[in-house]
Amino acid sequence: MEQQVHKKDSWKTRMNWPVFWISSGFLFAFIIACLINKDVTYKAVGSAYNFVGVYFGGVVQLMMVVFWIMAVVIAFSKWGNIRIGGKNAERETKNLTWYAIIITTMLAAGGVFFAAAEPLSHFLSLPQHFSGIESGTKEAVVYAMAQSYLHWGFLVWGATAFCIPLLVYVKEIKNLPMRPSSMLYLVSGKRSVQGLSGKLLDGLALIGVAAGTIGPVGFLGLQLAFALQDIWGVPNTISTQMIIIIVSTVIFIVAVSTGLMKGMDFLARLTVYLSGVMVVVMLVFGNGVFVADTFVESYGVYIKEFLHMALSRSDVAWLSGWTVFYEAWFLSFGPSMAVLTITLSKGRTLREVLIGIALISPLISNFWFSIFGSTTIALELQTPGSISNVFSQFGLPSVLITVINQLPLSSIWIPLAIILVVLYLVTTGAGVAYSMAVQATGKEVPYVWVRILYSVLIGVVAMLLVWIGGDSAMNTLQSFMVIAGVPLLIFYIILIPGLIKAAKGLYRSEKHRIDLDGGFVEEIPAEEEITGSMKAGKVVNQ
Repeated sequence: MEQQVHKKDSWKTRMNWPVFWISSGFLFAFIIACLINKDVTYKAVGSAYNFVGVYFGGVVQLMMVVFWIMAVVIAFSKWGNIRIGGKNAERETKNLTWYAIIITTMLAAGGVFFAAAEPLSHFLSLPQHFSGIESGTKEAVVYAMAQSYLHWGFLVWGATAFCIPLLVYVKEIKNLPMRPSSMLYLVSGKRSVQGLSGKLLDGLALIGVAAGTIGPVGFLGLQLAFALQDIWGVPNTISTQMIIIIVSTVIFIVAVSTGLMKGMDFLARLTVYLSGVMVVVMLVFGNGVFVADTFVESYGVYIKEFLHMALSRSDVAWLSGWTVFYEAWFLSFGPSMAVLTITLSKGRTLREVLIGIALISPLISNFWFSIFGSTTIALELQTPGSISNVFSQFGLPSVLITVINQLPLSSIWIPLAIILVVLYLVTTGAGVAYSMAVQATGKEVPYVWVRILYSVLIGVVAMLLVWIGGDSAMNTLQSFMVIAGVPLLIFYIILIPGLIKAAKGLYRSEKHRIDLDGGFVEEIPAEEEITGSMKAGKVVNQ
C-alpha cells in the first residue's frame, strides 16, 4: 500500500504540469473550438494568420537574417574553439550518421512534400521581387530554384544554430537541463528559468513543435489521398483525407505506447535509405545533367540575390504564404532541433557544429530540392502541361506522384514513393509525440498515457484543420503553423545578448577550450550559485 502511494506521489510530482497544461491546453482548446463552430474557428485562424503576416512578417524576415549571421560569426571566431563535452571528449557519432539524422529530422515530411512542388510553383508564377523575369520560361528556372533554396537554406537552419551555443552553455557550464527555458538563465538568471517566463517558453516551444508536426502530418495526408486517387481511383475527398490521418494517428499511438518504439531507429534508417533510392531514381531516370547545371547556376543567383529575397516586402500576401510561413515553422523547431544536435555532437567543436548546421546542412538540403525540383521543371519544359495541368487542378499534394508517373518504370517507383511518404508521416508524428512527452514529464521514458495523449492531439488537430479548411486545407494548415510559431520570436530576440554571453563563457572554460593560452574563468553551476549566495547572506547576517 505504501509503495502504491509512493508511486502515485512520484507520478504527480514528476510531471511538469505548467508546461503540460500550456501545450495540451492550447491543442484541446482548438479542438473544442472546431467542434463548437468550425466556420468561426476557420475565420479566426485566417484572421490571426493575416495579422501575423502583415504586422510581424517583416520582423520575422529581418531577425532570421540576424540570427543566422550571429551563428556564422561565432562559428568563425575564436569562440568556436571549444569542444562540446570537454576538450578531451571523443566523438560518439560518425559524420555520415550525424548529418543523416539531423537533415532527415529537420526536413522531415516537408522535404518530401515540397521538394518537387515548390520549385514548380515558383517557376509557373515567380514572386514579384524578380521583376523583369517571365514566369514559365527557361530563364525563370534558376530564379524559381533560388527562391526554394532561400526557404530551405541558410536562414531557416540559422534558428537552430542560434540556440546551440545557448544550450551548450547552460548544460555544460551551469548544469541546467537542456530545455528551452534554461536559455533564459543567460539574460535573467535562474529565477526566470523556474518562473512563469520559463514555463511559458517551454510551453510555447512545445506548441510550436506540435504545430510544426501537425502541418506536415496534414500535408502528407493530402499527398497520400491524391496518390490513392491517382493509382486506385479512391475519391480524393475530405473524408478520405481525414481517414488517412486517423489511421496514421492509430499508428502513432501504437508506436509510442509499445515496444515498437524501439524500432523507430530502424524506421529512420529505412527512411534514409529509401530517400537515397529516390535521389538515384530522379538523377538516372530524370535529367541528371540538367539537375547539375541548374544547381550550379541557380546557386549563383541565390547568393547574388540573397538579401534581396530575404528582406523583400514587395508582396505581403505572397510572403506570408511562403517565406514567413517557412521561417515561423523553423523558428518553432529551433530549440528542439538544437537539443537533438547537441545530444549527437559530443566531441565536436562548436565551430564544427555551427558550420555543419548553418552552412553544410543547408547546402545538402538545397541539393535535395534541386534534384526533385529541377527534374520536375525539366519534365514540364519538355512537355508543357504534363505537370502543371495536374498542379493547377489538385495543387501541391499532386506534384510528386505526377512527376514519378512521368519517369520510366514508374510502376516500381510509385509504390516506393508512397512507402517513403508513409515512413516520413509515421516517424515524424510518433517521434515528435514521444519527444513532447519527454519534455512534459522530465523522464527519458515518459508515462505511456502522456505519449498517447500527445499522439492523439497531433492527429486530431491535423484532421480538424483539414476538415475546417475543406478545399483550402493547405492554407489552413500553413496558417496554424505560422500562428503557433511566431510567438517564439519574442524569446529569440530577448536571448540575443545571451548568445554573446554564452559564447564568451564557453571560451573562458579551461575544460572546453582547445586553444589553451590562459585567460580562463571557471564558472560554477547554477545551483551552486544559489547555495553560495545563501551562505554569504548568513555570514553577513551573523
